[in-house]
Amino acid sequence: MSTISTALRTNFKEPTKEQLTELFFSLPSSESLGKIETSDGQSVEKMDINAVLSLGVQGVEDSYAGKLYLIAPYLTFASLDRKSVRFTVPLSTIRRVERLNARAGIYALSLSTWHGHKILTSLRSTADLFCSLLRDALKIELQRGQMKLVKQFVKTCYSETLVSDSSSVADNEREDGSLISEEKDNAVPRETTYHGGLGLRFKFPGDPKKLREASKIKLWTTYLRSHGRNITLLRYPQCTRLVQVGLPNRLRGEMWETLSGSIYLRFSNPGFYDDLLKKNEGRTTTSTEDIEKDLHRSLPEYAGYQSEEGIGALRRVLQAYSFKNPELGYCQV
Repeated sequence: MSTISTALRTNFKEPTKEQLTELFFSLPSSESLGKIETSDGQSVEKMDINAVLSLGVQGVEDSYAGKLYLIAPYLTFASLDRKSVRFTVPLSTIRRVERLNARAGIYALSLSTWHGHKILTSLRSTADLFCSLLRDALKIELQRGQMKLVKQFVKTCYSETLVSDSSSVADNEREDGSLISEEKDNAVPRETTYHGGLGLRFKFPGDPKKLREASKIKLWTTYLRSHGRNITLLRYPQCTRLVQVGLPNRLRGEMWETLSGSIYLRFSNPGFYDDLLKKNEGRTTTSTEDIEKDLHRSLPEYAGYQSEEGIGALRRVLQAYSFKNPELGYCQV
């Protein structure tokens, strides 16, 4: 224990203000974060500005005062109390920026996101400089081709199926997460492009009646329709309340990704997981040997981990992490 404490004291450095901001908004850790360059080699600097956020939708929560941050390639916002409202939105998901008519001294912008939601912001001093930097950063995202990746990426998120206008998932879902339509007239289960996990095949653990899955799905569907989803999710007070009520099983993985910020890592590094596994295919290490010993002892009560499909999925995840972080490798918790 003393060795660990000594190491921590030796290596620990007080985080900078910029690092704390990035951690607060769950931004990917990158040396280039906030320093993407224009075509003429000029950097797009980070900047924050006082702002008032509103969705501009009747019946939705009131406006919130706070700070709007440009940390390219992301746009973020936090209310003054740092907990009521916040969002982290990749610039590549912003489809339209409009300047609105506003009274003297107020600079109002309307930002339209990929999912069709409008974020209204009222800016005050230094608004011209902020908007200039935002324009440059958006141009860079367009040149990099990032905006073309959004359409394919969101298809991997269950919320797209859940909130789709043509979808009746919220009404057709049983308490255990299975779809009623899949059982009608010997219907073949439909193919899914979203990452649903083993629960789609082996059902989700827990007592479905006590979990009240269908009720949770309807509550989350309503929220995601009004406040964006996956990489454009706006975190209003109701989001926190819904998390406390509980996440429906089909949304659990996606919401964990979104709220922890790991979804931005996956979005900015397409194909990384598959490439990592392919690069290390057939490789044997002390970690992979330890993983093999534990595979069949993991969650023996769940049917998914008693099948080759489930064991294979677990093996890939554990091995990929050990390859990505060889210093830690595999640690049994």
